[in-house]
Amino acid sequence: MDYEKADLVAVCDRFETRTAACARLFGAKEQYQDYDDMIDKADIEAVLILTAPGTHVSFTLKAVEAGKHVLIQKPMATKMDDARAIAAAIRKAGVKAIVDPSSSTALDSKFAEVRELVKKGVLGDILWFSLGSAGPTTYGPSLGMNPYGQAAFYDEDSGGFLFDLPYAPTLIASALGACTSVAAETKIAVRDHKIVPEEEYDTFLAQVTDPHDANYWDVVVDLPRTQPVKMEAVDDAYSLYTMANGSHGTCHVGRTYHPVLPKTGGGSLQIFGTEGNLLFGAGYMASFISTRKDLLPSVEEDGWYHIYPRKTEPPYKWPQPAKGSFNYYHESTKHLVECILADREPIVNVDWGLHITEMMAGAIESSRTGKRYEMTTTITT
Repeated sequence: MDYEKADLVAVCDRFETRTAACARLFGAKEQYQDYDDMIDKADIEAVLILTAPGTHVSFTLKAVEAGKHVLIQKPMATKMDDARAIAAAIRKAGVKAIVDPSSSTALDSKFAEVRELVKKGVLGDILWFSLGSAGPTTYGPSLGMNPYGQAAFYDEDSGGFLFDLPYAPTLIASALGACTSVAAETKIAVRDHKIVPEEEYDTFLAQVTDPHDANYWDVVVDLPRTQPVKMEAVDDAYSLYTMANGSHGTCHVGRTYHPVLPKTGGGSLQIFGTEGNLLFGAGYMASFISTRKDLLPSVEEDGWYHIYPRKTEPPYKWPQPAKGSFNYYHESTKHLVECILADREPIVNVDWGLHITEMMAGAIESSRTGKRYEMTTTITT
């Protein structure tokens, strides 16, 4: 974020220890424990909603109705009625809105290149694709489940792990365009878990002196999990998506413990066409192989056109992005500020958020009814 163009004015959290830490580490000028109070009193133009999914609808509507621009951390909502209410309010207010995650979208120039090559016909007619999105493989014996965050990941109104991992439908839509329907089976696979107690986060924050060391995730994965919780929302979803370009493919989302043999992959997106294939991973951001070599920028000795990941220069401390890397937290915030100042529509806008939300909500509805769900939203990529 360009701090010459934007200031961190106010922060809000139920716990004063956390707002105080934010003020100390990031320079927030005001602290609030009541969200409505902050919206009503603070001199702010935009709100970043980074709370548990169950709060997104009410918090977003409050901000938008007060004329504030918003960045909604994923998911936009867990039900389509709520997502549509958010979209209608944003359009009525005329404010700017970004729906994260903005990784694997045209906000990243490398994904824009992938989409353009697909549209040029490098793959020919796209036949099928597959994607397994199971999250990190190193969470240990708790079947890969999140080590903390009952409200964010386990409670019913969180949407569960399907809505925690919109990266999967985002990646599919970014590469292939709009989705037209989904047939899915979803379930709760593992109900009983243990997580790190909530108060450990406050203990961690109290010890942090450098804002670049404020990533709790690097610490919490190794802390003892002693607090029992119940999984109340979907933690396993298998979807069959049909796309507007005629292709179809499978997508699995879950938080399973799934170590894999080195170099065998962990379920990255693979797309197969009549003239070529597109694979993500294997040390590259993406790789194309095609009979239409004339459409590729170049071809290496192995026959592939590789899009290399951006070079990163250690040491790398989150949330400060590594030099040359794409950090969607940083880039989406920066993009929101730029869109506000230039009065232009964000790339990852409310229409995008609606479509990605429906790809997940449609899976839930299909599983509930036993019927294919027909999409009502679309996107232009």
